[in-house]
Amino acid sequence: MSFSSEVKNEMLSVVNKPCCSFAQSYGFLLFGRSFSLKGVSLMTDYENLARAYEEAVRSLGGKSVRFSRSDAGRYTVLLPPGVDCRRVLSALGYDGSERRTRLNYANLRDECCRAAFIRGVFLACGSVTSPEKEYHLEFSISSKNLAVDFMKLFDAYNDLDAEQTFTLQPRLSARGGVYVVYFKDSTSIEDFLTLTGAQNAALRVMNAKVFKNIKNNVNRRTNFEMANLDRSVNAAAQQVDAIRRILRHNALSLLPEDTAQLALLRMQEQEMSLRELGEAMKPPMSRTAVNYRLKKILEFAKQFPDE
Repeated sequence: MSFSSEVKNEMLSVVNKPCCSFAQSYGFLLFGRSFSLKGVSLMTDYENLARAYEEAVRSLGGKSVRFSRSDAGRYTVLLPPGVDCRRVLSALGYDGSERRTRLNYANLRDECCRAAFIRGVFLACGSVTSPEKEYHLEFSISSKNLAVDFMKLFDAYNDLDAEQTFTLQPRLSARGGVYVVYFKDSTSIEDFLTLTGAQNAALRVMNAKVFKNIKNNVNRRTNFEMANLDRSVNAAAQQVDAIRRILRHNALSLLPEDTAQLALLRMQEQEMSLRELGEAMKPPMSRTAVNYRLKKILEFAKQFPDE
């Protein structure tokens, strides 16, 4: 089962108050496949979603609703043209003569109803990608007017939210003849799922984000350490090459005693860090002192040509 299906199953399990049941049904029907006097319908791959839509239609007076399943396994719920269709539209504040279908805010009585309506819209035309893959939640809406009205609903919800600040700032784009309202950041998706009653799904998004952050931090740390190791290996190789040139020209005695001692130690211990070289010296040297003398060795070796 996809993450999107899990989210919808969790949303369908939310127990609504009567006013919220009405608002959820409104969102479910308004953003379904069709919503006009020509028919009210939804098509889906999931039987539980189709049954919930059928129940929503019947609750608004659509007694003649038809339920079917195709050979390909897709479910269609259809309320055909007629008295029942007109009755359902009328229950939601429409008479079928509207040139453009717009959102009827009178159906959203208060904050809980707005959340239930948004949940119904997601059930009808929403989807969300598994957070382990990427952060993306979207609604595919056939009408630009409805898409714009729907986005304004989030603004209104945020403005009226006195106790809790939600990050709900959707974006709008056109794709293949439909309008896509979407969220692309984990915080917005978490807040959306929490708002619509899918708390378990919201926790999964949060857990996925924590895991990704830990993984990214480990990768950054590993890359940093590998880069430091590469620099240390390259530096040690240059130092050893310089010391060999000095030895070939019997010039080691021209260096100060402690520097010559360090040169011989570096030849013997090519994988030691600067700190380890300093600790192995007699008397011990600080890392800074070791680094300073190795630079002096490199400078001194420049006067001797490579062979």
